[in-house]
Amino acid sequence: MKLSLTSSLFAKILTWLLLNLLLLAAVLAIFFAAQLNMNLHEFFGHQGADRLRTAGMIIAHDMEQAPPDEWPDILARHASVHGVDFLLVLRDGLVFSPNKESIPEDVLTKAKDELRRHGQENDCAGKPPELRGRRPQLVLRTAAPTRWWFGIRMPIFLEASDRHLPAMLLASSDSITGNGFFFDPMPWMTAAAIVIVISILFWLPLIRSITKPIERMTCAAEEIAKGNFQVAIREERADEIGRLARTINHMTARLSAFVKGQKRFLGDVSHELGSPVARIQFGLGVLEQRLEGTNQERVRDVMEDVDHMAALISELLAFSRAEMQTQAVRVEQVALLPIIQAAARRECPEQIPLALHILPDLQVTASAELLTRAIANLLRNAVKYAGEAGPITVAAEAHDGHVAITVADCGPGVAEEYLDRLFEPFFRPEPSRDRDSGGVGLGLAIVKTCVESCGGTVSARNLQPKGFAVTIVF
Repeated sequence: MKLSLTSSLFAKILTWLLLNLLLLAAVLAIFFAAQLNMNLHEFFGHQGADRLRTAGMIIAHDMEQAPPDEWPDILARHASVHGVDFLLVLRDGLVFSPNKESIPEDVLTKAKDELRRHGQENDCAGKPPELRGRRPQLVLRTAAPTRWWFGIRMPIFLEASDRHLPAMLLASSDSITGNGFFFDPMPWMTAAAIVIVISILFWLPLIRSITKPIERMTCAAEEIAKGNFQVAIREERADEIGRLARTINHMTARLSAFVKGQKRFLGDVSHELGSPVARIQFGLGVLEQRLEGTNQERVRDVMEDVDHMAALISELLAFSRAEMQTQAVRVEQVALLPIIQAAARRECPEQIPLALHILPDLQVTASAELLTRAIANLLRNAVKYAGEAGPITVAAEAHDGHVAITVADCGPGVAEEYLDRLFEPFFRPEPSRDRDSGGVGLGLAIVKTCVESCGGTVSARNLQPKGFAVTIVF
């Protein structure tokens, strides 16, 4: 099924992106419209110029009312108010500083040059002109130490001579914002925060609409991988995610039908082969008694093959029955120790050391028949592959409402890359195993089916420095 352009997930994301860009553009337009006197070319300097011009008018007024020897105190007073350092530079190079600090040479040179270009003594006669200019006449950054300098021309009226003294008021700070005096970053930070929050709120629904279905499909796929084909994904969508959900549902249905058909086939074949093989075994037994010498040895070889075939059929029947009983298992509280002892008597020869660590009153919620079959298979495997390596241990402990049963041996264990596949039907870690060194790979599959039919879980791990353990949790 082909997707239309409007229902495509790619088209949705692209449309969402364009809408987000339009929204950001609208927010920025509103922000700049509110700043009618904003000029991006001079946004760094005009706020400082406005504040410096206002402060300069007040400072000039205070200086006009005081003698020059009090001017440093006036600069210091205003510096404490505005959070920057003020200095006054005259056209002849005379500097008034509250801290008697020296001005960097390049700052002093530029200030004097600016005063010479824009001020003549005769231009300063009469009433002081209004301070003009949207930008400061001097914007400079010096190093060692790093400081930022703003300067603006400020004529001072000298009452004694009836003249105006050309001067430049400098404001300096070790902060690029001048503690908010040069320019205030808060409006920009606020606008950026608003844009980020809007973008997050704008994109969050789309992201959740993508990640949540994928998370649900991932969980469903994990269940399918465990063999649970009863899961169904319900995503009523027309985009790629909806198509993927429908494809997974279709795949799950086909897998379920395939697995059920395989199990039914195994069960039917095993059942149909059981009676002929039993008759063959009976006939070969009678024939063996009537033959002698070489012919009798040949019949015994054939009987070994038939016995192996009978064992395979028996395992297939056990696996098929376990699978068919999954839907109709009745679980109840059963005593664990008698079940373990019964399985041990049946599967463990007397010469194999066996250690049981199970409390007599410990109970589990399971089917006694299926639990016995599972423990018996685990003990049979332990005896077959590690019976001569050391004792076999069966332990059980209760914790947080669960009971963990562990069957451990002292054998060589299994390669780590095979641990996840041990419970698959017909899987054998060593393909070279023959009928004498290994079975057909159904023992642990039967264990898994029996345990999961009772609502439990089963896992396998290698022990250190050697050994192998299978843990069942109910």
